[in-house]
Amino acid sequence: MRHVGCLSLAVGLALICADAAQAQDSAQTQGLRNNLYPKFELGVDGTLLRMSENIRIDPDGGGEGTEINVEDVLGVSRTTLQPRAAFRWRPWHRHEFEVGFQRAVRSAEKVLTDTVVYRDKTFAAGLRLNSNLRTSQLFLNWRWAFTRKENTQIGFALGLGALFLKSELNAVAGATAGGADTAITQFGDSASFTAPTGSVGAYGRFRIGNRWYLEPDLRFIYVKISNLKAGVIEGGLATRYFFSNTIGAELGYGLGWYHVTLERTPDNSGFLGIGVTGKIKYVVNGLRGGLVFQF
Repeated sequence: MRHVGCLSLAVGLALICADAAQAQDSAQTQGLRNNLYPKFELGVDGTLLRMSENIRIDPDGGGEGTEINVEDVLGVSRTTLQPRAAFRWRPWHRHEFEVGFQRAVRSAEKVLTDTVVYRDKTFAAGLRLNSNLRTSQLFLNWRWAFTRKENTQIGFALGLGALFLKSELNAVAGATAGGADTAITQFGDSASFTAPTGSVGAYGRFRIGNRWYLEPDLRFIYVKISNLKAGVIEGGLATRYFFSNTIGAELGYGLGWYHVTLERTPDNSGFLGIGVTGKIKYVVNGLRGGLVFQF
């Protein structure tokens, strides 16, 4: 049985190598080009995001706020379907720049079971709370290929970006003498800031058939700037199938892990003077599908 398994694996690898070796001849026969090195590329996807977020926004006057698991405490859904777009530009043979945006907005309404302190407001247990959360992301990636072959591209990757974080909590009703959920005067608070992100690592691009391509990517970093501490892990895997020289379909998976802590400064200025301190722990998984246009 072991020899049969080894033989099957060898045959499979041989078939893949044969298909890759014939890719160039087949492409010329069918009028297809190698889509591994386009000058420009635009990708438009729908992404099914699965998120987990813990936030703590401290009072402006001092002390610590409550660390809130937004899915459990606020009742926010862990999954949401959001748009994503990315544009790639290859000015030279070994260099590629990519800029893109992933939208991530959620909202929910739930009766609190525990009292929470959020910035300068205290929300007591029994209040019906309306929450709006944003964790949208702008990303800019630079890739340099130290291996550049006909059907293989491997290189160094540097990722920069920004997480546009916003958390808004509003009490809309609560248990009062008039009965549960009797309308009361609305009050709430919000906090928003932009957290810079960055990561370094490696990437690969592989032509595994006449029309099929594979793209793995993995980056990470830990930084401390002033009162900001941030740990980032980013990775992904995508497969592509091109219908023609210019249009293809993409199915991909992305993972992001972000842990940002904004410590209080002596003058309460916060990071870059925005006046917000606290902690964000954000994990996002995304399964995306869409179209790729190369020109």
